[in-house]
Amino acid sequence: MKDLRDLQKAEPLKFNKTHLERIISIVPLPYYWAWSIFGLAFLLISIGILYFFEKSFRFIYVFLVLSVLIAWQGAGLTWAHKRIISFKDSFIDIADMPHDEIAERYEDQMKIIFNDKGMLLSAVLLIVFVHITGIDYHEFEFQSFSANAFSSFFYYLTVYVLGAGLYAMIMTAWAVHKIGGIPLHVNALFSKNIQSLGLLYSKFTIFACTVYIMWGVFHQLVPPEFSSLKLVVWFGSFAILLIAYFVLPQYGIHQMMLKTKKEKAESFSFQLRSVAYEAFKNPIEENISILKCLLDIQHQLDKMSDWPFSFYEILHIALIIVIPLFVVTLEVLFGVVK
Repeated sequence: MKDLRDLQKAEPLKFNKTHLERIISIVPLPYYWAWSIFGLAFLLISIGILYFFEKSFRFIYVFLVLSVLIAWQGAGLTWAHKRIISFKDSFIDIADMPHDEIAERYEDQMKIIFNDKGMLLSAVLLIVFVHITGIDYHEFEFQSFSANAFSSFFYYLTVYVLGAGLYAMIMTAWAVHKIGGIPLHVNALFSKNIQSLGLLYSKFTIFACTVYIMWGVFHQLVPPEFSSLKLVVWFGSFAILLIAYFVLPQYGIHQMMLKTKKEKAESFSFQLRSVAYEAFKNPIEENISILKCLLDIQHQLDKMSDWPFSFYEILHIALIIVIPLFVVTLEVLFGVVK
């Protein structure tokens, strides 16, 4: 009978597209090109409206930022979806549970993270939020109704994609946090798969950081520009959220790794003591060789990292978060930006 692990790998997790992915799949190209074309199309429409109705390209930079944002957010959402699906086999290899149970739980979690209804509701709620709080209030001096209507539509569409991505982002963080309760194989501590999970989540965090910076740039360009206080609130609050988004779920994985390492180390120590006693009692070459091998394994186990990421991921994320905050500080103290 075929091994269940081989069966799982022969039948990869089905890619169930979200409503945004179904829309963009109309373009018969890879998703990153499709989203780029989608953003470019909106930019060209913006140029046409400004040319025919406004006779001026005064606010073209605003539409340019929105075009980049909608393409970047959409492509990032699809990329995250595909990457999480592709991680299924790696997760099966490191979890100390029946493979069919892990695969079933993984697929259920995927349906939660990329739930169409949840993403749609999150997107609508975000639009309502930006409207109630007045974030969507922009003092564009358009002369025509067409330019005003299109700018509002384009802005809310970009916010809609952001809201859908926020839902997936929050659900991903929750899923990674829940992984902390799943037991690991001892070989998972020596495997690159657990580090790959931390690295993948680090990439998600870095992507979220780039989106937050781009939205900050947008609100610095549109009238009325963010005041110094609003700038601090914007970058400060999102910096805290992004740090929490990265640290809390990764801490759950750290706890899982620490627990697994401790349990396996205790079990291994008992075996090591038994072999050591036998080697001292009967110091033949075979017993000494076995003891050396076990001591080497013990040394490697002690050196294993307890965190699913490296210093470089921390450095990248810290720079992306800290640099905008540094710029904000300069703006508040010396008015550098303006």
